[in-house]
Amino acid sequence: MADLLTRKIAKEYMTRAKRMPPNGLQDIGDRRKLRIELQNRCNLTELEAVNVINGYHTDLYIRISEIREEERLMKEKEDGNGI
Repeated sequence: MADLLTRKIAKEYMTRAKRMPPNGLQDIGDRRKLRIELQNRCNLTELEAVNVINGYHTDLYIRISEIREEERLMKEKEDGNGI
């Protein structure tokens, strides 16, 4: 199960990205690996992960992640798989 995107996780990935050469913020090399890692960790789209790493719209993506989790839990409950 994926982690919920939080400010702490977003900050971790932004900090890691800042340590890399900017390369025009292109999604290549180590920056691409970092984006894929975040995508897989938090079940984000490519665009969401790129923006989080670059520090764009982070609060929005955190909220979207929360809404997805709320919807997942509601579906589980409706399907009878909830707690």
